[in-house]
Parts: sequence; C-alpha cells; structure tokens
Amino acid sequence: MTADGGGWKPDWVVAPALVLAEWLEEYGMSVTVVAATAVGRRHRDFAAAKIQAVLDREPLTEECADILARGTRVPARFWLGLEHNYRAGLAAGLIDTEAP
Repeated sequence: MTADGGGWKPDWVVAPALVLAEWLEEYGMSVTVVAATAVGRRHRDFAAAKIQAVLDREPLTEECADILARGTRVPARFWLGLEHNYRAGLAAGLIDTEAP
C-alpha cells in the first residue's frame, strides 16, 4: 500500500468476479435472482448472461454495472471502479493471470 498525499492507493487489485461471487454467496442469491431483481422476468436471461460474463472474468461494461447496481443495490460506480482498477492492475503486471 502506498500513500502519496492523494489518498489511499493500494498496491493490489481484486477481480470484480471475486467480489461478485462473494456477494452472491453472502446474500444467498443466484445470478438468475439478481438478474430478475434488476430487470424483471422478461429480460432476466439477458441480464443473467451479462452477470455470468463478469463471473467468467470478461470485462465489466457500464450496462452490466447498471444491471448489478439494480440487482444488488451496490452502486454502479463501485463495480466500474473495481473493473477499472482490475484492468489497470493487469496492464501493470500486478495480477497473475494464471491464478484461478
């Protein structure tokens, strides 16, 4: 962890997939339930596919962040911040891409 006067700047990152998986486990919810909560039953399958893509470590889009925000009540900016930091960490070589 480093501090350069601009606030707390960790020297580690976490994949949004890991945070989402822990959230789902903690609240006992499935991807399908989060998707249905976010967009209703009519568009549930589309939203569930977007959420599953995050769990599969595909890039988290603004659309998916909005779905997650509606389904989890965790702000979209939180999910997008995780994604930004994770991708920056990948680019900086902070992440072992071979790890599960």
